[in-house]
Amino acid sequence: MTDLYNINKDLKVTVPSDVEQVFLVAKYDILKHIRSKRLLAIGIIIGLVLVLVTFLGTLNNADPHNAARFVGNYAGFANTMIIIGVTLFAGDAIVSEFQNRTGYLLFPNPVKKSSLYAGKFLASVGIMSLVIAVYYLVAMVIGLAYTGNFTELAIYSMLLAILYGAAATGLAFLISSVLKTSTAALVLTFFMLFMILSLITAVGSIAGFKPDGELTFAGGTISYIMQSPYPTDTVTNVPGAGFVLHSYVPDVGLSIVVMLVWLIVTAVLGYVAFSRREMVS
Repeated sequence: MTDLYNINKDLKVTVPSDVEQVFLVAKYDILKHIRSKRLLAIGIIIGLVLVLVTFLGTLNNADPHNAARFVGNYAGFANTMIIIGVTLFAGDAIVSEFQNRTGYLLFPNPVKKSSLYAGKFLASVGIMSLVIAVYYLVAMVIGLAYTGNFTELAIYSMLLAILYGAAATGLAFLISSVLKTSTAALVLTFFMLFMILSLITAVGSIAGFKPDGELTFAGGTISYIMQSPYPTDTVTNVPGAGFVLHSYVPDVGLSIVVMLVWLIVTAVLGYVAFSRREMVS
C-alpha cells in the first residue's frame, strides 16, 4: 500500500493550456480532413476546373501575353470552388459531433468547449486556405508558362479568396451549431452561399440598391480585382421592360471590412449556440 501511495502521489497529470488544446484539436481535425474522401473530392473538382479553364482560356485568348486576363479566367471559378469547399470542410463540423455521438468522447475530457470550437474552426479555415493556395499557385504557373508574364493581381485575388473562404466558414459554423442534422447543415450552407444570399444582389440590380453588406457580393472582388482598370458601377436601360438594370461592382476596401465583420460575427454567434447546446440521447 505504501508503494501504491507513492506511485499515486508522484503521478502528475499535466493538462495542456487552452492554446495548446486549440492547436491539438486543429491538428487532429486537419488529419481527419486529409484522410477523408472529401479532400479527394475537392481535389478532383479542382483538377477538372484547371483542365477546363486552361483549355477554354488557350482556345479563346485574344491577348496571349496578358497574364491578368488569363489568370482571371481561373479566378472567375474561385467563388464556386470556395462554396463547395466550405460546404465539405465546415458544413457539418459541429453538428456531426452531436448527430454521430462523437461528442461523448470529447466533451467529458478536460478540454474547454471554446478550445474545441476554435480548434475545429482553425482546421477548417486552414484546409480551405491550403486548397485555395494550391489552386491559385497552379493557375499562376500555367499563366506564366502560357503568357510569359506574371501579375501581382493574382496574389491579391488569392488573398481575397482566402478571406472570403474564412468568412464563409464562419457562416457554415453558425449554421452547423444551430441545426440538428448533418444533411440539413450541408444543404443550407451550400444554398445560403450559392443562391439565397446572391438573390439579394439580384434584387438590388433591379430595385436600384447596392448590397454592400452582403457576403457573396463582397466575394465578387475575387474576380473583379483581376481587371485593370478596376470596373465601376453601370446602369443599363432595358428596352421595352420599363426599368433599368444596375450592375454594381463591390469596392475592394469596403468588401474586406464586410468579410471581416461576417467572419467575426458569425464565428462568435456560432460559438454562443455551440456552448449552450447539450449532448442528449
